[in-house]
Amino acid sequence: MWDKNYSNDSSGTLLDEIVDKFSLKNDAALAKFLDLNPPVISKMRHGTLPFGATMIITVHERTDWSIASIKKMIASKK
Repeated sequence: MWDKNYSNDSSGTLLDEIVDKFSLKNDAALAKFLDLNPPVISKMRHGTLPFGATMIITVHERTDWSIASIKKMIASKK
C-alpha cells in the first residue's frame, strides 16, 4: 500500500490545510515548514509531482497528524 501515489488534483486539499492550521502565509512558507524546496510544492499543486509515501511521512513528522488522517485529506477533494 505504501507505493500508492495520490492524485495531484486532491493533494492541494492537504497543502491548504497545513497552510491554514499553521498560519503560513504562502507556499514558500509551506516549503520551509516542510523542509522542502519551493518548486516541490509548486510541482505538487500543478500535478507534475505525485504525492507519495515520502511526502506523507514528511507531513506526519512536521505536523504530528496521523498517517490515516493525512491520507484521508489527500484522497478527498475540496
